[in-house]
Amino acid sequence: MRIRLLRDTDIENILALWNRHAGFDQLTPELLEEKIWDDADYLNDLALVVEHRGQVIAFAFAVIRPLQNSPVGYIKMLVVDRRFQCRGIGRRLLETLEKRLLERQVHSVRIAESAPNYLTPGLDPRYTRAMVLFEKNGYKRFKETWNLEADLARQDFTTTEAEKALAGKGIKVRRGCSDDSASLAALLQKTGWTAWAGAIKNAFASEPVNLHLAIKKQNIIAFAAHNTNNYNTGWFGPVATLDECRGLNLCSVLLHRCLRDIKDNGHRFAIIPWANPVSFYLHHCGAEVSRVFYRYEKLLAK
Repeated sequence: MRIRLLRDTDIENILALWNRHAGFDQLTPELLEEKIWDDADYLNDLALVVEHRGQVIAFAFAVIRPLQNSPVGYIKMLVVDRRFQCRGIGRRLLETLEKRLLERQVHSVRIAESAPNYLTPGLDPRYTRAMVLFEKNGYKRFKETWNLEADLARQDFTTTEAEKALAGKGIKVRRGCSDDSASLAALLQKTGWTAWAGAIKNAFASEPVNLHLAIKKQNIIAFAAHNTNNYNTGWFGPVATLDECRGLNLCSVLLHRCLRDIKDNGHRFAIIPWANPVSFYLHHCGAEVSRVFYRYEKLLAK
C-alpha cells in the first residue's frame, strides 16, 4: 500500500471509486475532469492516490486559493474505499496534504468549498464517515450553508413587462457580450466582488454568454450568471446589485432570465448554491432547500 501522485490514466479508477461512495454527488468523466485537471490552481503534488496491489483504493485532492490576500487550502475531494476504511488511510492523506500546504505557507484549510471551481459548498453531513474523519483530525465546524432547488417545469420566467418598467427608469436589461468583460472586471474590483472573477470569466467563455446585465447610463449596475461551475448541471450564480440600486427589482429579472436559459438548455431543475436570502428565491422562483452543508476549517501550526 503506497501513496503516489495522481496520473492522467487514473481517471476511470478515480471516477468509479468516487461514484461508488459519493451517492449524493455522482460525477461524469467530464465533470471529474472539470473538478481536477481543469482547475486553474491544480498542483499535481496536491493530488494523491493510494494504491494497493495495483488497485486505486483512495484519492485526495487539495487546491490553494487566495482569500483576503492570504492563501487558503481546500481539501476539494477525498474518498477511501469502504473495504479499506478504519485503517488510517484517510488520516495519512490529510496529514500529507496538510504538510504540503504548510510548506507553501498555507495556514488555514477548509473542506470542499473551493470557489470558483468546486463540487459542493461544504460537507454534506450524510457522509457521516467523512464528517467523523475530519472532526477527529482537527477540523472545526464554523457555519452552515445550503443549496436550493427550483422546479422549472411549470414556470416560463417571462420578464417582458418587468423590463419595460425598468426601461422607463432608464435601465436596460440584456445578455452580456465579450465587450462587457473589461467593464465588469472593473466593477468587481471596485466593489470588492473579486471572489467572483473566476465565475464571471467562465460565463464570458460560453456561447452565448451565460450572463445577464442591468445597465444604466452605460454603467453596469447589476448582473447574474449561470453555468459557471459544475457545467451543464443547472447551476445558478453569482448574482449581485450595487447597493444604491437595490429595490428596483433587478435581481428578480436577472434571475428569471438565467433560469429561462437553464430551462431552455434542457434542465428540469436549477441549483442555487450559497443561497441567501432564502426568502428571495422562494418568492421569485419557488426554490426550496434541497441540501445542507457543514463548513469546516482547520488552522495549521505555523
